[in-house]
Parts: sequence; C-alpha cells; structure tokens
Amino acid sequence: MADSVVSFLLEHLSQLLQREANLLCGVEDKIISLRNELEIINVYLKTSPQGKNNNNKQIEQKVLSQIRDISYVAEDVIDTFIANVSIYKDRNVLGRMIHSIDHANLLHDVAEKIDKIKTTLNEIHENKIKYNQESTDQSASATEDEERTRSLHKLRRNVEEEDVVGFVHESEEVINRLIEGGSPRLNVVSIIGMGGLGKTTLARKVYNSEKVKKHFNSRTWIYVSIECRVRELLMGIHKNLMSNHAYECRRSSNKKKSKKHKEAVNNSDDISNLSDDELKKRVWECLKWEKYLLVLDDLWKVQDWDEVKDVFPDENRGSRILITSRLKEVASHTSRDPPYCLQFLNEEQSWELFSKKVFRGEEYHCDVGSLGKQIVKSCGGLPLSIVVLAGLLANKEKSHREWSKVLGHVNWYLTRDETQVKDVVLKLSFDNLHSKLKPCFLYLGIFPEDSEICARQLLHLWVAEGFIQETGSRDPNDVAEDYLYELIDRSLIQVARVKDSGGVKTCRIHDLLRDLCILESKEDNLFQVCTDNNILIPTKPRRLSVHSSMSHYVSSSPNDHSCVRSLFCSDPNCFVYSNDWKWLCKGFKLVRVLDLWGKYCCKIPSNLGNFVHLRYLRIGSQYIRSVPDSICNLQNLQTLDFGSTTRRTTTISFPYGITKLKHLRHLYTFGPIMLRGRRSDDEVMWNLQTISSIVLNKDTTYLIDKGSFPKLRKLRLHVSSNFKGDVPKMLLSLQHLRHLIKLEIYFDLNGWPHSRRLKISYKPEEVLQSLKHLRHLMILKMINTTNIVTSVFMFPPNITKLTLSRISCLNDDKMKVIGSLTKLQILILNGDNCYRSSNSFFDLNCVEGEFPQLQYFQMVNLLIRNLKLADGSMTRLQTLAINRCDKLDSLPCELWSLTTLKKVYVQKPSYAMAAMLQNLEVINGCQLIVE
Repeated sequence: MADSVVSFLLEHLSQLLQREANLLCGVEDKIISLRNELEIINVYLKTSPQGKNNNNKQIEQKVLSQIRDISYVAEDVIDTFIANVSIYKDRNVLGRMIHSIDHANLLHDVAEKIDKIKTTLNEIHENKIKYNQESTDQSASATEDEERTRSLHKLRRNVEEEDVVGFVHESEEVINRLIEGGSPRLNVVSIIGMGGLGKTTLARKVYNSEKVKKHFNSRTWIYVSIECRVRELLMGIHKNLMSNHAYECRRSSNKKKSKKHKEAVNNSDDISNLSDDELKKRVWECLKWEKYLLVLDDLWKVQDWDEVKDVFPDENRGSRILITSRLKEVASHTSRDPPYCLQFLNEEQSWELFSKKVFRGEEYHCDVGSLGKQIVKSCGGLPLSIVVLAGLLANKEKSHREWSKVLGHVNWYLTRDETQVKDVVLKLSFDNLHSKLKPCFLYLGIFPEDSEICARQLLHLWVAEGFIQETGSRDPNDVAEDYLYELIDRSLIQVARVKDSGGVKTCRIHDLLRDLCILESKEDNLFQVCTDNNILIPTKPRRLSVHSSMSHYVSSSPNDHSCVRSLFCSDPNCFVYSNDWKWLCKGFKLVRVLDLWGKYCCKIPSNLGNFVHLRYLRIGSQYIRSVPDSICNLQNLQTLDFGSTTRRTTTISFPYGITKLKHLRHLYTFGPIMLRGRRSDDEVMWNLQTISSIVLNKDTTYLIDKGSFPKLRKLRLHVSSNFKGDVPKMLLSLQHLRHLIKLEIYFDLNGWPHSRRLKISYKPEEVLQSLKHLRHLMILKMINTTNIVTSVFMFPPNITKLTLSRISCLNDDKMKVIGSLTKLQILILNGDNCYRSSNSFFDLNCVEGEFPQLQYFQMVNLLIRNLKLADGSMTRLQTLAINRCDKLDSLPCELWSLTTLKKVYVQKPSYAMAAMLQNLEVINGCQLIVE
C-alpha cells in the first residue's frame, strides 16, 4: 500500500502549495523539492515489475517498507505543519505579530525535518535501490484502464442471490429437524462446521424456505460473532421482533394476545435505558405468544448462550432456535440433540459451484476445464475458497497460459507446511488484486464482524481516505462504485441487501476474509482494530477502529493517537459528551475521518473547526439543534453525515457560511437544515452533490437562484404548511439545477393526520406544475401527497422512479395519470392507517397500455381492496411487492400471464390472501415469496 500513501501525500503537498503559499516563506522550495522526489518514487511504485524469485520479492518488500515508513514520516510533518499554520492564519493582525517568533520557529523546524526526510531518501538511492526502472508503455496502460472501465460497466446489473450448490439434501435435513415430528416443546437445532463451509448460506436457505415460512409465524435472524455483547444481542432480537408485533396488534382476533402485543409495541420506543434484566423481560414478552424461529448465526461461546437462553419462552407452541457455530462443544451445550455436521463439497459439487462462477453458462475449452478441475481440487471442497478462487479466475483470460500460472501459485503455497488450503486461496486472491483495489478491500476489516456495511457510506469513506485517485473527469464516487462491483464480482464482498433499482444497498465480508484484512493491514500499518482483548497493548496506529465502549477505551488505552488519521467507534449505545469531545480535540488533531458510528451527540463543540484535516464526519444527531460556526473552518470536508433518517421534522440550524466549504460533496442530516446568519456573496459550492434535507424558504431559494449548487444531484425539500411564501414559484428555481436527478419533497402539514382540515397557501397541483421543467430529473418522491396527482403533463418528462407516500386514495383518473408516464420503471405507493375509515378503501385499476416500461411495483400499507390488471398493462413488470395491504384478498389472474414476471413478494397478507397464495400454482418460473 506504499503507492497509495505516496499518492495521497503528493495530493497534500499540492494543496499546501496552492492554498497556503503566502505562509510558506522559507520552506516553499524545500516542499517543492520533496514533492518532486516523491513524484519519482510514485512513478517507481506504479511501474516496477513484481520480483520473479524469492530474493527479488524480499528486496522489493524491503524497499516498499522503507518508502512507506518515510512517507508516513513526511505525512506527519506536513499535516502537523498545516494544522499549526491554520491556527496562525486564524489569528488577527495583533495575534500574528505576537506569535511571529513561534511561526518562524515553526518554519525552521519543518525545514529541518524535510531535510532529514530527503537525506533518508538519498540513502535509499545510495543503497542502489533504483526508482526509475523500466516502465510499461503509457499508451498500453491507458488502453488497459479503458478496457477495464468498460468491463466494469458490465458488472452494473441487478445483484441476485446465486444458486446454492450442494445444499439440497442438507437443507431438507435441517428443515425436517425443525418442523417434522418434533415435540411442541422449545428445541434447539444446530449446524456446525469450519469457517467457509457455508453454514450461514445453508441456514439462510432454510430460513427462507416456503416450508419454514408457513410453519412459523415469527422468524428472526441475529448475527452473534466472536465479539458478542449480550446486551446488543438482546436489543437486536427486540428490534427485529417489533415490526411483526406492530402488525399483529391490528390483525389479531385473540383479545388477550392483541393486548399483549400492544403493550409490547407501546413499550418499544426507547429500550436503551433499560437494565439487562428489564430488556430480557421485554424480549421474553415479545416471544411468549409466538410460534417462533430464531436463528443465532455464528455462536462462539457457551457463556453467550447461557446469558440469553432464559429469554426464550417455552409455551409448547413448537418454537425452534437454529444455531450455526464452528464449535461442536457450543452446539452440544445448547441441545441434547446431535448437531448437523456440514461436510465439504465433493468433486462434482465443487466443480459445479466453480463453473457457475467462472463460466456463467458459457462453453469452455477442454484444456482449461482440465486445469480448472486441478485448481478446484486444491480447494479441498471448501465453498468459500472455491468461490473466491473462481472470482479471481473469472477476471482473467480463460487460457491455458493464465490458468497454469494460478495453479503454479497454489501448488507453491501448498508446499509450505504451515499453510492451510483456505489461507492459500484467500491470500492468492488478494495478491492478484489490482493495486488500486487492495487498500479498498483491506479497509473492510475496520467494520465489526458480521456487520452490514452501508454501500453509500463505504464509497464516501474510500474517497475521503484517498483510495480513489487519478479519476480524470469522472466523479470519484462513480470510480469507487466500480471498485465495489469488482470486489463483489471476485466474491471478496457479499451483497446483503439491494435497492429497489437493483444496486447494492448494504454489503458484508466473510469473517475469514475479514481476518485476512486485519492480518494484511498490520504489515502496512493500514489500521488497527481495538477490542477488549487487546486494549492494553500500546500501539501508534494511523487508523483506529474501536470495538469496545468509548468510555472503556478512553480510560484504559495507552495508545499514542498523535498520528491517527481515521477514528471509528462502533459502540451503538453511547452518547458523546463534552469530555469525549475534549479527548478527541486534544489527541486527534490530524484526523481526516471521524466516524462515531451509532453515537448520539447532545451538542457539537464550538471548536469543531480545529480538525482542519477532516474530510469525513459522521455522528448521530437526533438531539442536535444547532451546528457551530466553526464548522466553516473545515475546508477539506467532503462528507458531513449527521444521520440521514428523514422522519424528524425539527430543524437543525446551520451557519450560512457553510457555503464556503468548497470541497463538500454530501450533506446528510437527521432533520431539515435551516440556515442562519448573514448571506455571503459569490460563494459557489462546486462539488456539492447531495443535500439530504433543507427547509424551503427565501434563503434556500436565493442560493439556488444564484447558482450556489451548480452540480447538485440529490435534494430533499421540507415544505412547511406554516410557510407563507409562494411555494410553487420558489420551486421554479429548481430548474437552475441542471444536474438534479433525484428530488424529494416533504409537505409538513403540521397537524397531520387531520391535515385535510388544514388551510395551506398553495394548491397541490401547482407544485407539480412547477416541476415539469426539470427535464433531467429521474427520481421523484413526494410525501403527504393527497390529491396532488391531477395531470400527466405536470410531471417531469423523464421520471423513471416515482414514490408517493402517505396517500389516502388513488382513483381511476389519478392512476391513469401515473400509468401514462412512458419512462416510469419503478413505482412505490405508500399509504397510512391514519386515513383508515369505512369509506377510505379503494380499487386500483390498471387499464390496457398503461405502465409500458414499469419493472418494479410496490404497495405498502395501502387501503386497497382490489387490484385489477387489464391485458396489455404493465407488460414489462418483473417484481410486484405488497406489504401490509390487509384488505387485499386476491391477486388478478392476468398477473400470472406476464412473461417478464420474476418475483411476487407478499408480506403480512390478509388471511384470505394467505389462503389463496398457499394453493396457487405459479407458472413461468416466477418466484412467490410470502412472509
């Protein structure tokens, strides 16, 4: 990773020379000289060939280690200098005069340190380490990059779960243990096997099977992991159960059961302050009335089971707990029944899995097939090794020459006694990664084991860390997304959840691969993961991920934080108090990434602006009402994430001077932004692409009108009913946003659900009339949109995704308007029970010729009685999702004649709907999922 360190340092030096030239008197020449020397090193790192024998490899690793270490030293010197210069710059004239001697000493000190760094670089030269070795042809390299980019675009397809190979018999066996001939008493079924055998994959297949779904009326999946914290485990179970209970409160005919459900739901709002015993009681109450299946995935310790086993009630309802573990002793401790021991794949199954990943249905030459079978054999039937190795070969030329090289590498590793098969394959796949992908992949090790990683967050972090460089005219986030898809295609990253549009929403990494990331990162000092087990070991990390409570870490860790560039804290149940901020401001002056993951902050300190290097800031902000003026000092800030949940309507006060943040790309807040202070002139945020929520008022309209956000792509506007301005006229200003592709408008009716009696200062149809000029807009979401749909000519013409939330009714005329949108591919309709009354239910009619491009249709909590689909309507529909539409008792027979239909997903159906679907024979290979 030495090349990424040097590249990032070069960027730092260039910014320093551009922005602070007036303060570099006496050292400017030295910094330019250091930059030139580093540019030579950078060329060497990018063009030097890999060593062809072990001696060359050892020499090369030594050189890279020396370059990395001296680059880190240079980075520390430069960053410290920038921080000190910034303090000097912020002083007034008198303050600069008083501290002029200190500033002179600072310049002298940095000059001496730069000289020492250059001396070290010269010593590397004198040791006959040549930087400017023979480089590859630049034009060929450029062509290779272009071809690589084109191939990556092919990976941008809907991510679907791959077929599971070899688990047909296994899944039937586990399902039988769960539901066939079992006692009504609570029982535990366990799956055991070594890491990478597919325990989680098998458990997931069982969990999603139709037999299991129909047998249990409540299912919950919980990841445990080796770093299990019982309290978090209980809170996770409670959270997953509550959505089921909320629905049952409305449907249950059992008054006693309904009463218990309601009590559980009403008490679910805030459980963070409960004691452990109280929390256990809550979970017990949630499960008491259920015939439940609970999956505890990756259980490591018998102590963890002993801590939680009493919260699982046994009411003779046939409930089951499914456990996956690597340890037989854990499985034996949880149940008297013998565990199901997962075996390695046989040769036929191994080759089937390998072929699906590599060839993807294409024919292959017999020579390649012969080599492939030798390679697969070396994996020893371990599924994880097979899919990772297949991911490596899928991106290589399918030739005898290329595959022989891979086989040679595998055989060389296997001659080393201490190396296991899984280590061989995983390490080989990492070694064959493009140098640009390696730090991105290793970075995944900072996240807690088995956690779901938000793809959007991951991309922003990669950019902030400097892993995405030399993008030319392309947006860095687009390049980062290419990297993500390539790592997914190589099976190094697993997709956890997908968006409605088919893109990756969340991802995760297998724990064996995470172990590899942590191990490899130690060699390059990329990051350190701190847990309760190693908290007392003193280190000097550059990136620190704390997987214990913040208070424990602050009081116990002996670490030197002076060089920390990134800090992650993953304790989800902790507030950031003033003392924590003092600790952060004192010890982390050079930090670029500050991710207080899951934390909640009561007040942001006034000296936040002292983190002058900060590029990424993420913290929970549901209690914050105001952001200090000092945030305007964060001139390097790219992503500001105060939580993107959009339920809160309480505004957050931001200084008007935030428009000075020229490098800010993404601005996420828990509630809508309200600007304060005096307007500043001629401030243009050239890089801003996202504003998650902002109040529509005169200030916002002024900034849009004068072109302050020329590249804005995603915007959410908060429109209050109390606002007396001309809302439709203000919305006309959006036509200045030439790059706007996604727009959300939240109409805060201030008194909803009784909003129909509310008088507002504009007509709803005038709002759409104001948006029709947004020709680049592709995604439109409108919340509290009663009676707003009147004419198709009012919609932006190129809409591909439309979401209407909190709607009360859609009559035939309104449905016809939406159905006439010729480019619409995704339609999401969300209702709300607050509109529920005896005459509020309606039919949804889709006539012939409507929705010609629609592929995804979702209805949530909609007060619909009948769905009518005429022949020739929705002819390209692929997915129909219905959730909590409890008055909808059937689906139209025309639906099943759609040849494009791939999936019908029905969640929380009515009793009549559930009975109808149970006896339905689905044709054309359509997948029917009922939960």
